[in-house]
Amino acid sequence: MNNNEKEFHKKIKKQKVLILALSLCLSMAILMYLTKSDTDSLSKKFPLLDPLRQFVPAENYITNIQSLREYLHGLEEKYPESITIYYENINSGSNISVNKDLRLFPASLSKLVQAILIVNKVEKGILSFDQELKALPEYISAGSGTLYQRLGDAPLTVELLLKELLVNSDNTAQNIFRHQLEFSDYVEFQNNTGLQDLYNEKGFISAKEYTRIMRVLYTSNFLKPENSEKILDHMANSSFKDFLSQGIPKDVVFAHKYGENKDYNIFADSGIVYVPGKPYMISVIIKGKDSSLETRAWAANLMKEISERAYEVNK
Repeated sequence: MNNNEKEFHKKIKKQKVLILALSLCLSMAILMYLTKSDTDSLSKKFPLLDPLRQFVPAENYITNIQSLREYLHGLEEKYPESITIYYENINSGSNISVNKDLRLFPASLSKLVQAILIVNKVEKGILSFDQELKALPEYISAGSGTLYQRLGDAPLTVELLLKELLVNSDNTAQNIFRHQLEFSDYVEFQNNTGLQDLYNEKGFISAKEYTRIMRVLYTSNFLKPENSEKILDHMANSSFKDFLSQGIPKDVVFAHKYGENKDYNIFADSGIVYVPGKPYMISVIIKGKDSSLETRAWAANLMKEISERAYEVNK
């Protein structure tokens, strides 16, 4: 093939790419026009309804959750002082509360609030994701996570620490971040999100109140969308696959935070289950009789059963 032929073929290729790009732009413009027209039409026909209702098929508005309700209320009667549960179908708002006023120690569930506050400081320009933070000797902890074993392997940037905090529930990352936060940061978060009742005077939480944090991330009404997505993505890649994860198929995304504390005998898990078109939120906090392996196994098996039941009504 001579040079003239090569140039000719290059021109043809460029023209094809240009035509394809124009076709895509035209298709998007038509889609946006039709969507706007449909939305406007729906708004005119049903002005009091959510205009986005048209994008969710009726069958994805799960409202028939009576079987799950009966099962969970049975647990409420059986464990009135040791288990708090909240379930909600995001599309329909159908929900179930078990011991909604029972507050228990949050254990590592509190790390999620910390993550949100740290990212908020990044958005304010007080911190940056590539900023390096120091791990003073008193911050190093072997309680959860393995960062304490890898200090010096990579710079402790806010980005890396955030990932360790959410993916591996790392205590060293938590301790480093804790010294970047003030009590006023927590107050601001609770006031700006309407979560004034998130904690009681002891710092304890209920499953229902904690689940509202998931909604804050899902709707991105506190952080910028890209940062809410960042946090949820880390949660979806959690290295912890016990508790509620056991009752959810591996191919279904589960963005969650778990917690476990031997001093308070706490076993907890909370997150968003992204069943295609039918996402739901679920939180379970259990206070065991002790911190033995037998009690942990009981709590883990109970969470698996709860999770399976919840998934069953949404699949």
